[in-house]
Amino acid sequence: MELDSIVEDQDFIEEALKSANIPALIMSIVHMTGDTRILNGDIKPRFVDPVSAGSEASIDEDMGEDGFTLKEMEIVRRWALDAINQYRTAKEPLPELAKKDIESMLSYMCGQKLSEEYRSFIEEEIGLDGIDRRGINLETPELLSRARSFSVIIIGAGMGGILASIRLQEAGIAHTVIEKNTGVGGTWHENRYPGCRVDVPGHSYSYSFEPNYDWKHHYPVSEDIRTYYERCAKKYRVDEFVRLDTEVVKAVFDEEELLWRVHTVGKNGIEEILSANALISAVGQLNRPRFPDIDGLDDFQGELVHSAMWPSDLECSGKRVAVIGSGASAFQIVPEIAKVAKHLTVFQRSPVWMFPNPVYHREVAEGHKWALRKIPFYSKWYRFGLFYSAVEGVYEQTLADPNWNSPLSVSASNDVMRENLAMWIESQVNDQALLEKVLPKYPPFGKRILQDNGTYLSSLQKDNVELVAKEVNKLVRNGVVCGEGNVHEADIVICATGFFAERFLYPINIVGRGGVTLSDQWGVDEGRAYLGITVPNFPNLFCVYGPNTNLVVAGSIAHNAESQVNYIMRSVKLLLERNQAAMDCRKEVYDKYNAEVDSINERTAWGAPSVNNWYKNSSGRVTSCLPFRIIDYWKMTKKPDPEDYLFIDQN
Repeated sequence: MELDSIVEDQDFIEEALKSANIPALIMSIVHMTGDTRILNGDIKPRFVDPVSAGSEASIDEDMGEDGFTLKEMEIVRRWALDAINQYRTAKEPLPELAKKDIESMLSYMCGQKLSEEYRSFIEEEIGLDGIDRRGINLETPELLSRARSFSVIIIGAGMGGILASIRLQEAGIAHTVIEKNTGVGGTWHENRYPGCRVDVPGHSYSYSFEPNYDWKHHYPVSEDIRTYYERCAKKYRVDEFVRLDTEVVKAVFDEEELLWRVHTVGKNGIEEILSANALISAVGQLNRPRFPDIDGLDDFQGELVHSAMWPSDLECSGKRVAVIGSGASAFQIVPEIAKVAKHLTVFQRSPVWMFPNPVYHREVAEGHKWALRKIPFYSKWYRFGLFYSAVEGVYEQTLADPNWNSPLSVSASNDVMRENLAMWIESQVNDQALLEKVLPKYPPFGKRILQDNGTYLSSLQKDNVELVAKEVNKLVRNGVVCGEGNVHEADIVICATGFFAERFLYPINIVGRGGVTLSDQWGVDEGRAYLGITVPNFPNLFCVYGPNTNLVVAGSIAHNAESQVNYIMRSVKLLLERNQAAMDCRKEVYDKYNAEVDSINERTAWGAPSVNNWYKNSSGRVTSCLPFRIIDYWKMTKKPDPEDYLFIDQN
């Protein structure tokens, strides 16, 4: 994106800089002045992992963000003001920085010298030179000609599907996007419950080539995320390729024609069979709502809803409301319903770990938005800061020490994290009985860890709210029955009970070579894929956000989607270069990769045998989570190795 001109007066700029991120501002000063001496001075950031950051910032009133003192922050703002005045007065190109200068800047931001490999990783992610390296370039007329006769069908128009469409358009490859919903956006089109928001900073939860400077909140609400993807779909003409209100029910690989035959049903029940050379599944992991497996769902006479199927006209004001579940969705719903309900009963099967995040509900200041739009390179370095802290934040603390023996933690560092998180929870709860209910007794990151600014636990302590820490047995005509047999009366029951996350591509019937179905090869809940992307016996079937690609720690799923689509596009290019019809993952490659995935996942907090979570299938195997650092996965998906695949010649 082009930067807007700085035309504001001195007073406006001074006020705007009060909201600016200090590390990003320092990087911008270097870009505007060409002077790197600031990097060698005494004013430096202090890296703090995101779990610790919120609590540490609240301890010392003289400390600001990223370990800078308030006095240091004011000094940096004065430097920035001078640099901005110099920059806009000169009206000349910015000084050109040498490679060693960029290396010094990266090291300054990270508090350590980065390897060449890591520098390449980061430089690609933030694109300081303005070059987008994740699309493919078909260099020759012959490749371009072959591309024109190659076609793709994408299932899903969420984050991954929109991205795949953008990249295919860049390559000149014909494609169709099939979307079951009435609009694009995937999970952000579907999830509209009160309080719904992402738990990743918005300025890193976006495509690297399409930053959004207009997020209203640091952690955007679903409506704003939906608007972002709708805007991307329109700007990049994806909407011209999408068929809405259309569901894929079956996809069959035609071994004679070497094409995928994709069976669809439109909103009017009209069936159609489409054909393509390749099939990209971008259906996600969290898109098929799961109601609780309890008796009496049909007996309840009030309103029964799932959090992912929220009725637009649902009115909770003055009602008796029950929420079943205490995971991420319930965590966001409960504070909103507590504000308006006559009485709210929350049924918790298991408590959740949470870490303090003072900006979780905070709006983005107008001065920060101004800086993103106008200060040179500010937005790129700000994204980098968010990205790096997430990538390197707490990964090591989630790995299990085989010599550590405790049901509450998996290593010494994980136990330190547990103690810190426990203190945060204890600081908010005055009632000892409630504290016993909300304090987890499993390792941090054993289940999805959440973040809070005090809102959730304070909601549980309201006079109109009751937390029942027992499993629900059944629903009856007038409410909910749990362990003690009493009926908790309710007018509305909200099921925040998650999704069929372990059933990948469910309920689509995918048929590969020799008539094998994906459901037979995987079983009901044994999803596996090489790199989470390809599966033996299913040539030219590629997955975005497939098995074992969900991020528990270490980054934004937006980055992962770009890595996966990058790999898929280079696979398509490989087919075009070799002039071959299809590529099928070798089983031995697939098996070796998944053995490594399982081995590492078993040695993590979320893979601990004592922990039950939605990451695991019915046999206890982790099918959802990526166990690698995100830089390792980035390396794995840079480009396909032809030796990993069997190639099928054109007929």
